[in-house]
Amino acid sequence: MAVYERAWRRYTGELTPIRTRFLVITRYGLGEAFQSRIFTAFYAACFLPSVAGLFLVYLSHNLGLLEQIGLTEELMGGLTMSFFQYLFMWQALPAFFVMVILAPGLVAPDLANNALPLYFSRPINRVDYVLGKMAVLFLLVSPPTWMMGLAIFALQAYEEGGGWGTEHWRIAAAYLVGHLVWILVISLLALAISAWVRFKPAAVGTLFALIFVLSGFAEAFNGITGTPFGDLFHLTRAIASVVLHLFGAPTRSDLPVLANWFTLGSVALISIWLLNRKLRPHEVVR
Repeated sequence: MAVYERAWRRYTGELTPIRTRFLVITRYGLGEAFQSRIFTAFYAACFLPSVAGLFLVYLSHNLGLLEQIGLTEELMGGLTMSFFQYLFMWQALPAFFVMVILAPGLVAPDLANNALPLYFSRPINRVDYVLGKMAVLFLLVSPPTWMMGLAIFALQAYEEGGGWGTEHWRIAAAYLVGHLVWILVISLLALAISAWVRFKPAAVGTLFALIFVLSGFAEAFNGITGTPFGDLFHLTRAIASVVLHLFGAPTRSDLPVLANWFTLGSVALISIWLLNRKLRPHEVVR
């Protein structure tokens, strides 16, 4: 059909609800993530710590199998809290790399190719855009972290019985709150860096450099001043202290846990501000 023979027709298809419209961005982001076989294999490997945790919990309550391999019935006894703390760390570490790998590729290409006008010409705004990109990270990182953590906790509570789950509720709270806060802060920080550093490898390097430079600065500040106030800039120590506090264990910082929450909140708010400054349908050159 020739172009001049075409007439405008109103769209009569099904409309996406306004509040879930950002999930369209998420769907395409998830599809692009698994186009790489290397990433798919790495993502599958992220479940290995959780699979090992499930096996250890099952093993600790299987007396016959324990006797066959020469272990005692008290495999998990007395080390329950330490076990879940170490498991949290081994779940969070690969999840961090998943966010580092994916986040720069979610925003940087759109800015480098001037694609934002195409996004914002649709019925979505900057909040929808950021939510759609963050949902990609949240949906990918949640299964191998807090979801598997709660599954392991539920298995332990079921096998142990006798109100064990109620008595150790802090473990479940640490897994849920700790992982969610970790995902939120790192996702916002990675997306903000990706928005300002449009070259993907440079964005990955900047994220690592920022975390390690701030950690080194915090250690140097503490050593020079003889105070713990440098921990206000230590992102990894802040999240570690918050998680340990949720577990009911001693923290790694001499600062009150509220100060660690302040560090994480500040990083999140600064990242939101940076995204708000950069994610615009057009740039005004002065």
